[in-house]
Amino acid sequence: MKLLINRDLLIKAMSLVVEASDSRHRMPILRNLKLTLTPNQLTLTASDLEVELTNHLVIGEGVCLEAGEMTLPAEKFFGICKLLPEEMVLVESDKTAQRCYISSGKGKYTLSTLPAHDFPSIGEPEGQQAIKVGLGALFSLIKHTRFAMATQDVRHYLTGLLLEIEAQNLTAVATDGHRLAVAHRVLDEDYAQTKVIIPGKAVGGLERLLLDLAKVSHEDDIVSLGFTEEFLYVTLNFAGEMVIHLTARLIEGKFPDYRRVLPVGHDKIAIFNKDEMVSVLRRISVLNTKDSPGVILSFNEPQVAQVSSNNREQDEAVEDLPVNFTGEAIEVSFNEAYLRAVLNVLEGDIRLEMVHPTSPTLIYQVGDDHAHQYIVMPMRV
Repeated sequence: MKLLINRDLLIKAMSLVVEASDSRHRMPILRNLKLTLTPNQLTLTASDLEVELTNHLVIGEGVCLEAGEMTLPAEKFFGICKLLPEEMVLVESDKTAQRCYISSGKGKYTLSTLPAHDFPSIGEPEGQQAIKVGLGALFSLIKHTRFAMATQDVRHYLTGLLLEIEAQNLTAVATDGHRLAVAHRVLDEDYAQTKVIIPGKAVGGLERLLLDLAKVSHEDDIVSLGFTEEFLYVTLNFAGEMVIHLTARLIEGKFPDYRRVLPVGHDKIAIFNKDEMVSVLRRISVLNTKDSPGVILSFNEPQVAQVSSNNREQDEAVEDLPVNFTGEAIEVSFNEAYLRAVLNVLEGDIRLEMVHPTSPTLIYQVGDDHAHQYIVMPMRV
């Protein structure tokens, strides 16, 4: 295999897939990036057998000097290419396919390779149900919910994002047991009822791809999501120059019924400006520690709330926040990071609905028509 390619184009193509590789994977070949070269196309594939990313890059005349395929260490190859000083890069394997030579200007680098035919495939889509959703809508769903996923939990289904499809309704749900994020979007057509749990790594990868795609596409452009019992399949077209395929193994398990968690009958309601609250939380949280992560919201007056924090060193911070509060006085303590993470994905005026200092608190954006709903569990003081 022999390839002469523009360095920036190669870096861009690799950057879209390389994060699917795992430099510590127990299978050495999955620490590698697979390159498949034909006269018209360079295909880059990275996988950890849970998530697979494939980039089909259209190439011009003179790029393919000798068709073939190989795998080489993803992290090292990407790192070398990012630091090369010259515009053009020559990548070629030796006749034994055990070495790869990377040349640019006066520099020459040699990397060990592994046989491309040993690179495993995660699977091909068969009998999939596909839905169509706007690029901007899908990105927004992920942005408004992903932060609430658990990162490590024996309940493995909490480390993923639930996608629920019912007729024209698409709902994304994430929870780590301490907070819950729910976002809704309306689809252009009806689809059969489907529930899948997408693993966190795939959610993060898809979010990054959608963000990159938004730079060359319109937010109303359509993305196709395909589902089987085991896999998610996504195809993204980057202006006809690159076609990215994301394949992810779905998480098995029964996701909690989020509808039963959403509380009703709140009689204590506080409305405040998001930016004002976030500013207060940033200042108050200076005193927070790992052992004292809480912030206390005291609602005793109709127009002013007291926001306070203290720690084991008996440091204390108190600030007043303008609010519109109705109901009996209440004092509620939250994990400051959890509360601020919710506020960071919302805008304008925010509504808190409370019942009891230890009951789930419902948070949403005023005028949002409940497109985004959040639950944060209070801390016990």
